[in-house]
Amino acid sequence: MEEEKTMLVSKALEEIRIAILEEDKLSEIFFEDFETDRNIGKIFLGIIENRVPSLEAFFVNIGLGKNGFLRYRDVLDDPNHYNVGDKILVQVRKDGGTRKGPQLSMQTSLPGKYLVYIPNSNEGIGISRKILQEKERIRLRQIAKEILRDNESIIFRTNSEGIDEKEVEAELSEMRKIYNSILQRFQSQKNPGVLYEESDFLEYILRERLDSKTKKIITDDRQIFRKIKKSLKGFELKPKVEFVRGDVFQIHNIYHQMEEIFTKKIELSGGGTITIDRAEALTAIDVDSAGNLEGKNIEETSFITNMEAAKEIARQLKLRNIGGMIVVDFIDMKDSSHKKTIINILKEESKKDKSKVTILGFTNMGLLEIIRKRTTQPLDTNVYSQCPLCHGTGKIIAPSLVHGRLIKELLSSIKEIKKDRIKVIEINAFHNLSGYLTPSLTEELEKQLNVKLEVSFNWQNPNSYGIKYKK
Repeated sequence: MEEEKTMLVSKALEEIRIAILEEDKLSEIFFEDFETDRNIGKIFLGIIENRVPSLEAFFVNIGLGKNGFLRYRDVLDDPNHYNVGDKILVQVRKDGGTRKGPQLSMQTSLPGKYLVYIPNSNEGIGISRKILQEKERIRLRQIAKEILRDNESIIFRTNSEGIDEKEVEAELSEMRKIYNSILQRFQSQKNPGVLYEESDFLEYILRERLDSKTKKIITDDRQIFRKIKKSLKGFELKPKVEFVRGDVFQIHNIYHQMEEIFTKKIELSGGGTITIDRAEALTAIDVDSAGNLEGKNIEETSFITNMEAAKEIARQLKLRNIGGMIVVDFIDMKDSSHKKTIINILKEESKKDKSKVTILGFTNMGLLEIIRKRTTQPLDTNVYSQCPLCHGTGKIIAPSLVHGRLIKELLSSIKEIKKDRIKVIEINAFHNLSGYLTPSLTEELEKQLNVKLEVSFNWQNPNSYGIKYKK
């Protein structure tokens, strides 16, 4: 049975938030503030600032403060035709990170409801792999041959299945107009900056995420309700649109499911767990049978847990938008057919993912390698900022060590305390030291130091403390 999807559209403080559910389980989530901050797909006027032959690339100023990276292979013609200071038309293919600028290409493309239009291209005609009927693929290819001009290509999106030729022509004509307006702006503009970007967040998500599995769209905003109804008139797909009073995210338990997105350890319904550790270049995932007691023996129990974990891993990669190299340490399986089944599950589940997922297979060490195409930053980098205290480690210094350092500092200051005639020492510590700085210890220190100690536990940093000496 085909899984049904529900799209939830909520509005809070003028920001639109969209959640996609598959059988009531959160599958993807989008925030207008974060999506509009992304640069992927935007077309820029760029100025070449540097050529680096050793990297076979140009660094291009596109007006973002951080130069974009343009590889020679993403230049339309011979890279030697370009020099520092040249004005070029580029599109962001991959958003930058904290240290890197965005990845650029001179091969631009414009996505529509039914087509992706690619000017200055001889790639010909592409058709979505999800359009399976050969007769329909032949029909679409024939339509394209009749309407395409020299040096331009198109890709038929999944939504184009069954589309009328006039609608294809109309959308292609509109895209040509958009591209011509981009070229006009490029000619007249001198400074680096944006020439084209998606104008509407809601329209963008509807276009990119609405499919035949989406049976319902629910919103808690009257204006958005009307806008969705109007937008859907231009779509072949006609999901049911509902308005609800209150917070649609609360009604459908999204806030609780959002909390689960960012935990390292995820509990599986069968009793097992998966643990996700993400670094910048690699994500490591560990599978543990934990409390799973299903199966006749260890091999069967491991296999049952691994099958459930494989489905959840595919979901988590999409939900958290984790890209790059992923290494999964499944519970050890001796049966090679079990390993094949796990790979097949991951391949099948990854078909639901808009990003390209490649399953490389098991290594000699029994680790499964996966590559998921990264175009934008993982969701947690937008939703969370790095802790200024633990700097992303998730750990603090043991209170016993902080306490030891504090006592050492006080006792090593005895000479200065006497010399400066200090009468009161104020100590402010994090609350986890309350079990160490007890009244009896304070009394003992007062005798040793010959001062009055005033201790409080309002310090905000668990890795340090505050000391004030008063005469």
